[in-house]
Amino acid sequence: MSENCLLTLPSSALPSTPNNFFEMLDYEFKRAIRYKNAVTLMFIKLCHLEEIVGNYGLTTAERIMTEIERIISSNIRNTDRQFLYGKDEFMIILPNTPKKCASSIIPKLQRLIEDYRYSNGRGTYLNLTPRFGLASYPNHDDSTIYQADKVDIAKTKSSIAVIKPIRC
Repeated sequence: MSENCLLTLPSSALPSTPNNFFEMLDYEFKRAIRYKNAVTLMFIKLCHLEEIVGNYGLTTAERIMTEIERIISSNIRNTDRQFLYGKDEFMIILPNTPKKCASSIIPKLQRLIEDYRYSNGRGTYLNLTPRFGLASYPNHDDSTIYQADKVDIAKTKSSIAVIKPIRC
């Protein structure tokens, strides 16, 4: 993997409101157009988190989401923006990052999330399965989507894709 594809610096604080996400996505998309750079949107869906809430409680699920956020933030650059999007989903905006570079981090993040053992505080350890999706500008089409599982893509007015929720 080339040096310019490594995404390892810590991210900034985790914004969690949809308005912040859409504002930042719009901002980065306009920057990409203006400076003729790439921007990639990474989607991470955590499967079976609702079952964990039902079986072990909301506190355990919140601790798990905090750990997932820490894992993600320690493996992306400080210029990347991470957002909690829904109860069990993260969106990461990767400015100046073509799809090929963004896709190179998915196997590492998947392994780190799957291998992490989340304690429920009762002597049981829980594991999660992440599902990923990518959409890139420029040159986004169905062939540029990394599919760890089925990802539904819908084009928007701004020509960048919005990733619909992945079914686990």
